Amino acid sequence: MWTCPQCRKTFVRDNQSHSCNDKTLSDYLQGKSELTISLYDHFIRELSALGDIQVRPTKSAIALSVDVRLGHIHRLGKNFVDVVFYFDKPYEDNLCFYKIANVPGSTQNNHYFRMMNEEDINEEVLKYMKMAVKAATRK
Repeated sequence: MWTCPQCRKTFVRDNQSHSCNDKTLSDYLQGKSELTISLYDHFIRELSALGDIQVRPTKSAIALSVDVRLGHIHRLGKNFVDVVFYFDKPYEDNLCFYKIANVPGSTQNNHYFRMMNEEDINEEVLKYMKMAVKAATRK
């Protein structure tokens, strides 16, 4: 593990490119509806039940990782939470992702999930959450 001497964040790779910012989780949650904050809390609880999840605010998103990143919270809307999971191939045969996009020049495929109520984390979504946590765990 490498620790950035400026921001003190830890990373798997030495000198990993990142943004040393001072954004906090409170910055992202400020001004959000009670529903959105409740959805965010529920998502983090469900994800944390699957592994040792690290939640790290970045300049443009809330990164989610175990040993490496598994995805990020893309947007906290008025009444929803958008999450992106990273997979090495597209999983087209599903009912939970509203968009799947390959990151140009890589094998990473971003899978976009919108949570509008707690019940949206169903069996299918949990399956993909478990897959993402497993892929981000280096043990």
